[in-house]
Amino acid sequence: MVIISINLLYIFIIYYFVYKDDLQISLWYIKDYLIVLLFSVFPIVEYLKRLKFSEIFHEKKTELFSLATIPLFINSTYTLPVVWEMVLVFVVTFLSIFIAVANQKEDTKIVSKFFNFFLIGIGLFMIYTSLDQFFKNVKDIFSLDFWISFGIEPLVWVLNIPVIYLAREMIYIEKKVIFSDHKNRIYSYFIYWFQMLVKKIKFRKYKDIYPVLSNSIKEAKELSAIGGNRIYIKINIENISNEILISIVSDAILGRNKYTGVINQREKYPNVVEIRNENNELFAFWQDSFITPEYRDNRIDGMETIELIEGIKLVQN
Repeated sequence: MVIISINLLYIFIIYYFVYKDDLQISLWYIKDYLIVLLFSVFPIVEYLKRLKFSEIFHEKKTELFSLATIPLFINSTYTLPVVWEMVLVFVVTFLSIFIAVANQKEDTKIVSKFFNFFLIGIGLFMIYTSLDQFFKNVKDIFSLDFWISFGIEPLVWVLNIPVIYLAREMIYIEKKVIFSDHKNRIYSYFIYWFQMLVKKIKFRKYKDIYPVLSNSIKEAKELSAIGGNRIYIKINIENISNEILISIVSDAILGRNKYTGVINQREKYPNVVEIRNENNELFAFWQDSFITPEYRDNRIDGMETIELIEGIKLVQN
């Protein structure tokens, strides 16, 4: 819903300036925009939780901004008449199926090679006709429509990368909002996001200051908790400094899990992080204050604790 709403706003703003400046741009580009949105951007929504932005950024940068996009654009724009295109699509589909079937048996592989050569020939013919049409209409490159058609897909992706990031973060914290005192509205997500931003800033000085902290962790795992998950960490050292403790706990709070190696299956950001010593005694505890008191873990109520930073509490045994 967020992606649809923001993209409708994008389209409205774009065409507001188009008509304000009296630019001659066809409304048909809305159709092209929506096609890219529905068939290129939307399919990744279903696996947003597993999405790595570094990977998708590299993939789309190569796919949309490389020289290979030029012949692909020419081939898809300067085509044969519709009837001939339909005929060629039918022939190519038939040959592809025939070649796949022929490759199943050893005695028909030579036949598949012959028709594969024929298929390559059709492909080269289509590329030739596209280039021929392009050079006959080379003046098109001086028109605004040409460059809009060429840049519509990169434009949709550039506009939607931050939207996809926002949608993913909202999925991460959806349960936080549901089990909080806040209404399930967009501003509630921004409140939590802002709180996480503050935490990231405060925890920054504890990040990567102890690169071998994983050696101090005997066991770590993700467990269930009301409205989310909790991270259980057991350390194997008796005397641990507050800085090391904050570094381990903050790593889990922010969902990085660099030191523990835990892969959060339930939620990225935990509701509870607990640290236990070698005797399995509760040593340190953190709980997300965004969650309503009704659903909070009350194990440390009545225990003597010392708060270190951002709700990280050292239990006095």
